[in-house]
Amino acid sequence: MFRAGLRIISLGMVLCLLVSFAACAVGEPIIDGERVSIADITSHPTEYEGQTVTVSGEYRGWESGHGSPPVARSDWVVKDETGSIFVTGRIPAGLDPVRDRGKAITVHGIVRIKDNQAYIEAQIIRW
Repeated sequence: MFRAGLRIISLGMVLCLLVSFAACAVGEPIIDGERVSIADITSHPTEYEGQTVTVSGEYRGWESGHGSPPVARSDWVVKDETGSIFVTGRIPAGLDPVRDRGKAITVHGIVRIKDNQAYIEAQIIRW
């Protein structure tokens, strides 16, 4: 009886480890947001407002020249070949807002508008 219980616990632990490894796998995040360009969002912000999207580009941190951050001073910028947009809500763990500019990044989040400025409220960040 004791051994049977121990086997069940062991199998449960193995299953938990497998699930953990799968969640940490390298590659594209499993997300359901529409992959769009930044220009799509900034050109038609009301069409994307409240929509979940995914953008990929380069991390620009606290780079100036993009206007005022829409939500907080800690908002940061992602830029693709079509333009740039502010991101708020999450800061990419492990990236320095000055030293790590130019690193490839993917942001999954919800498009918001404040004072006629579109931005992304990040939910998942991969770099």
